[in-house]
Amino acid sequence: MSLAQILERLDHISEVWRADTSGEQRTDLADLDDLLGRLDEMDPETPAAAERIDELRGRIEILMDEIKISLGIEPPPIFTPEDLDTELH
Repeated sequence: MSLAQILERLDHISEVWRADTSGEQRTDLADLDDLLGRLDEMDPETPAAAERIDELRGRIEILMDEIKISLGIEPPPIFTPEDLDTELH
């Protein structure tokens, strides 16, 4: 799958997910997760391609978070190093 195809799929999901049923939104999440995997498998040939991959990865992650919030799925907690230090003491 090319970057253009990933972008096309991402744009499509971005446009329709709000109107989807919860089941369809879960399918959208799975599709987005698949797109992330495909990005991870890509070997960028130029710095511009690497930047584009990072940009797409960020957009996908943000969209996944939006869909999860809509479904009532809590994102995992974010721990800072300070949080971890206080738990160890």
